[in-house]
Amino acid sequence: MSKARWTDTGGGEGPLWSFRVGEVEVFPIREVDYFVDPAEFFPQLATESWTDGAFYTREPFTHDGRILLNQEAHLLRTPDRLILVDAGGGNGKPRNGGVFDRADRPFLEQFARAGVSLGDIDTVVFTHLHVDHVGFATSADGRGGWEPTFPNARYLVVREEFDWWTGPDGARAMQRTGDYIADSILPLRDAGVLDLIEADHVLSPQVHLVPAFGHTPGNVYLVVESAGQRALFAGDMLHHGVQLERPEWSIRYCVVPGDSADQRRRLLERAADSGDLLVPAHFPFPAAGYVRRAERGFTYTFLDV
Repeated sequence: MSKARWTDTGGGEGPLWSFRVGEVEVFPIREVDYFVDPAEFFPQLATESWTDGAFYTREPFTHDGRILLNQEAHLLRTPDRLILVDAGGGNGKPRNGGVFDRADRPFLEQFARAGVSLGDIDTVVFTHLHVDHVGFATSADGRGGWEPTFPNARYLVVREEFDWWTGPDGARAMQRTGDYIADSILPLRDAGVLDLIEADHVLSPQVHLVPAFGHTPGNVYLVVESAGQRALFAGDMLHHGVQLERPEWSIRYCVVPGDSADQRRRLLERAADSGDLLVPAHFPFPAAGYVRRAERGFTYTFLDV
């Protein structure tokens, strides 16, 4: 399988990098880098420790002892579709503190640098419905409410995922962040543009979903396959390099940690054995890279920029 390569599309306020998976061009739409205490994400650190000198204890995965998280979505330009994978944290939305509370970031402006208007996007697909994957799906309507950001798109979410987050368990889970479903997902339903889909949904001849329930009850990842190349868009199945060495470590915010760990190991084994490009949502830029088996767990080689 031939390797993906980055190109500089130029224009705008500097480069917007892209890479190709066969006929599919991929644009990372970056929102923000932020840093968190490792123990906030990994409860295992209460009784275990990182391996001294391991690759994930250094740059770019870790800075001054804190985890670096890159917040990014991905725009896929297929031969006949424009698909946005996840929709970031959003701007101007009230949250219970944290990096996404009433944010103001140049996320949407990046689409023009890819030669795309917001009205050109025909599909927005959510890997899952956590706060940092849905926010830019809607924008302020000027009347105190929220409306779809991408006016000509259908918005896709797995039925089990929608049902869980709109039920009592989801309501309890959102006490930490605030009710982002109310401002980022329900307005899509009310506008008639939200489609509830099966977890193995086929979006186009090049793009399909794979069920990977665990991180959330309807979590999926995307497979992009074209012209002999394949990439796996992992969403939140991995957050940090320590999970390459220790796939059994699920983050504190996984709904079913054991299932999440099982799915993560399956994904890493698939990527290592096939040579497929892996594209997590939160790894340091450029995020995309290749997985190899190691004496303990797996290692990672980032795609050259």
